[in-house]
Amino acid sequence: MTRKRVACATSVVQQSRGKPIMSKPPRTLVIVDIQKAFEPPPEFLGRLERYAKRFELRVFTRYVNPPGSLFRRLLKQTSCLPGTPDTELMLTPQKGDFVLEKRSYGLSEAAIARLKRRGVKKAIVCGLDTDACVLAVMFSLFDAGIDVRLKQDLCWSSSGLQDPALEIIKAQFPKPL
Repeated sequence: MTRKRVACATSVVQQSRGKPIMSKPPRTLVIVDIQKAFEPPPEFLGRLERYAKRFELRVFTRYVNPPGSLFRRLLKQTSCLPGTPDTELMLTPQKGDFVLEKRSYGLSEAAIARLKRRGVKKAIVCGLDTDACVLAVMFSLFDAGIDVRLKQDLCWSSSGLQDPALEIIKAQFPKPL
């Protein structure tokens, strides 16, 4: 019996005797905004790096705050200008990982489509800041039909709003890991 791999819009399909066999969706970890602008504690980075090795697919998000954005105009946020050290990731993506650039709290439709093309149906989310981008990324994924869970001990907030953010997540999503 010969098998042939064929690209599919939602996942890799194997064909055997003309019948499609869907491959298992990749174990996916979405690592939100682990970049120089937000400076998490060093021990946090070490734990996250070790945990991330367990996943077939690691998706890094990078927040970029271009000139004229609402973040700059209304919230007076000046960090993360495109091309500056603020946007540099603090963990290095490995072969097979990918980076989604985002210009908002959550993920764009194009970013969601990219995840779905890779066959992502479930994802574990961790990263920075729990009360802003982590929460928004979780809502983006959930609204797009992706089963999403929080890796609670690998989230951090620089704002002091970690505990209220975790309460929202516990009320709105399946039980955190």
